[in-house]
Amino acid sequence: MEYFMIDITRIPFSRYGAYVSVTAEQGKNRLTIHNVRRRFEEGTAYTLRFLKVGKEAEIKISARPEYITVEGSDGNARIYIRDDMTVVIESCGFDLEFEQISNHGYGIKESENSFKMISVTQRIYYYFYIQEGYGSMSVLDENYHTNRLQRLTVVCENGRCVAALKMSIVEPKSIVLPIRVDEEIKGIKSEWEEYGKKLPNAGKEEEEFKAVTWYNIWSSFVRAEDVYQYDTMLMSKKHMSSVWSWDHCFNALAMAKVDKDTALQQFLAPFVIQAENGALPDMWNPNSEIVWGVTKPPIHGWCFSKLMDMYDFETNILSDVYGYLEKWTNWWMEYRDSDHDGIPEYPQGCDSGWDNATIFDLGYFIETPDLPAFLILQMRTLERISSSLYEMEKDKYWINSARKWGEEAKLLQKRFYEHSWDGVRFVAKQSRTHACEMRSTCLLALMPLVLGEQLDEEMREKLVVILKEEFLTEYGLATESPTGGRYEPDGYWRGPIWAPPTYLIIDGLRKGGNEELAREIAARFCRMASQIAKGNYENYDALSGKGLRAPGYTWTASVYMLLCQEYKI
Repeated sequence: MEYFMIDITRIPFSRYGAYVSVTAEQGKNRLTIHNVRRRFEEGTAYTLRFLKVGKEAEIKISARPEYITVEGSDGNARIYIRDDMTVVIESCGFDLEFEQISNHGYGIKESENSFKMISVTQRIYYYFYIQEGYGSMSVLDENYHTNRLQRLTVVCENGRCVAALKMSIVEPKSIVLPIRVDEEIKGIKSEWEEYGKKLPNAGKEEEEFKAVTWYNIWSSFVRAEDVYQYDTMLMSKKHMSSVWSWDHCFNALAMAKVDKDTALQQFLAPFVIQAENGALPDMWNPNSEIVWGVTKPPIHGWCFSKLMDMYDFETNILSDVYGYLEKWTNWWMEYRDSDHDGIPEYPQGCDSGWDNATIFDLGYFIETPDLPAFLILQMRTLERISSSLYEMEKDKYWINSARKWGEEAKLLQKRFYEHSWDGVRFVAKQSRTHACEMRSTCLLALMPLVLGEQLDEEMREKLVVILKEEFLTEYGLATESPTGGRYEPDGYWRGPIWAPPTYLIIDGLRKGGNEELAREIAARFCRMASQIAKGNYENYDALSGKGLRAPGYTWTASVYMLLCQEYKI
């Protein structure tokens, strides 16, 4: 793979398997070290400053997959991820200053070369080893906790220092020595280049950004641990360092282009911790917490059907997935239908994945148009799995199961049309009262397009007209109509472009015969990510194409790669 640079203000710097990352902010002469076992602000562990004669130096930061380079008139440094838990800094000319960000942490000097800090906030231990140079600890605020040491300064000796920071959920005793900087960097480079060979074939445009995006995906994996039964791709290694119960589906599909086993493992991630009643958690982290009380939309049948389009699966895998999806589908129909009208609801926006979308301005317990569509597809996938298992095992149980789920899908689709179609579009209704907004300006109301050829042709044609007239911008599909009166440029799900609905709708358009429109939306999205925003952000300004929110977001990276491959961009 050709040499390329990484902007670590847009993509966190890390490597496959590591629970540590390093990021930079535009205009700041410092780096931030993240503990990606924790999410949101709890994951920021240390700021790293580069000093000359005690003052912060003016520096330029650049990066390639194997290391970060820091350069200034007074010195230079290299930073790399040594292993899953350790970051190494080699400096020539600059002294280093590590400042713990934790609100509740403290440290101690253990020997001339080693120091320990504990973060109670993050529930983690940090061990520092100085191979070259010497260190000292100090307090952050002399007027507050005068003996709480949370700053470590590493001073060059003979113009050079080498320091390592190791993090662990159990107290580390030592670090493997010696640190051989050149040799270790060379090893990381080889590891990346080997993985880089898997970069999926696509069109010839935007080659460098594809390589950067593939690095984004590679570096976002963490090693299997605790509730992460398999090596797992996080959503980001900056703040959004977790897995949510629908994000992983897009990552599974991207990995399916190169590796069947990894794709399946990403798909199975939430089912490892599926509740007995069939519910999936909202999000989870190892050795931390599993968040219940909120879930995410049931796109899993849609996702696994696409995996079945690409691969044949063994009977035990199909049987397991059938069990997971059956419980998941039954949970929605039993536990999320408060008025027992056969149309399930989302208690609130976060359950849909569209947290604050305007369609939820109606209130709570909303019967939105996307949910029945996803469940119809999930029932069809259960029908398909059952048919496959019957062909393999010739057990009548499976042919009866296929019949059952086919009938359930037809029944739900009939109820859905009668309940939610007003003759022009689908509407969302509040459970029980069935109060509704007749002309929604939210893209979520058009998500039944995901049904593709299974959606009534007249309905599909009407929705496509609305899609083009009210939601299609120069850069793709706005989540809120820019002309609807409630559009917000940075309103999270109230305007910006997001990768998941983009891909879901493109997939439905293609399957429904609207190939050219699907291709055009794909091209606009990819150009926006690579040429305008120059990064895989959580979402984008629908009118300017500017990247918003979390940088280096993997479901965006995955959707970008999928669209590049499928449409030869």
